[in-house]
Amino acid sequence: MDLKLIISHMNDHHKDEVVALANTYGNLKAKSAELLDLNEDGLKIEAKDGKENVIVNVPFPKKTDPKDYKDAIIKLCQNLNMKSADISKELENFKLEFSSIVLATLNKEKHVSASYAPLINYKGKSYIYISEVSEHYENIKLHPSNIESMFLEDESKAKNPIARKRLRFQTQATFIDRGEFFDEVFDSFVHKEGSGGGIKQIRNMLDFHLVELSFGKGRFVKGFGQAYDILENGDVISLASGGMPHTIKK
Repeated sequence: MDLKLIISHMNDHHKDEVVALANTYGNLKAKSAELLDLNEDGLKIEAKDGKENVIVNVPFPKKTDPKDYKDAIIKLCQNLNMKSADISKELENFKLEFSSIVLATLNKEKHVSASYAPLINYKGKSYIYISEVSEHYENIKLHPSNIESMFLEDESKAKNPIARKRLRFQTQATFIDRGEFFDEVFDSFVHKEGSGGGIKQIRNMLDFHLVELSFGKGRFVKGFGQAYDILENGDVISLASGGMPHTIKK
């Protein structure tokens, strides 16, 4: 597609979006902006911030072929307009893609330990199944309210290694006794993952424990200029609502 046509179309018919992109990625409060150029890396916008003209570079998530410029620009603009409910739905769907979870726990010396555990999603809640032999077991017993959990996009699927999608929560752990409810949760685990690979065997090992993870405040990062704080009540707030939350060299 002709670059001049794209540029003129954006400036003539999508002025508000050009201004919004400049403000978000340039940490500005500009009232006017103009798309000057674009290439495989992104857009070059000139914005009028007060009395000063500022150049803002808006990156594409990955190097983009000219034939895909239109779709890439549309995606950038759509991300600006996503509502809180849309983001909440997206992060919940992102969570459900995972069968394991990354944990940061605190040991008795107050040192942080990084680990992971198999994840069970059941009736809208999240559980892990861990052994007393694991380092994080003792840490969780000692500090059940001092845990961080993270869902991290597979590096092989990420468009860019410095912009992997990730979802992090402050987390509370509660141990679940064996019984009818334990069996319900574990049955759902077997139904999803199958009984092979040791799953059937560890069910009856009494040194393994089912633990519910309750997620509190957190942060969801989708990519450049797309970071959202998650409040205790589940509300989602864009960190870029008043501009990109980074210091930009002007």
